[in-house]
Amino acid sequence: MQCFHCGREVHETRHWQKSYKIDYYRTHTGTGQWDYIESSKENTPPIRYLKLTDPVNILTCVQCYQRPEIKQKLDDDFRGIASLVAEMREPKQPHY
Repeated sequence: MQCFHCGREVHETRHWQKSYKIDYYRTHTGTGQWDYIESSKENTPPIRYLKLTDPVNILTCVQCYQRPEIKQKLDDDFRGIASLVAEMREPKQPHY
């Protein structure tokens, strides 16, 4: 397993008798489409949500998770503003 953002290897959570150490966070995301749930309450608008049609798990190491620009990318993905999956599928540009 590796971090989506920096590529470093990540490890499972380690547990001890009185503590634990987390090495990564998992974001359940993917390709989706906007959908609606009808409210059971009268005169209440439907609730809009992003329905995952092709789910993907993104791993973020604890170091990358602390970076504001990474948190912004994760938040934008959660809100449906910009997709991490689309970024993952973009071809990487060569560095000259």
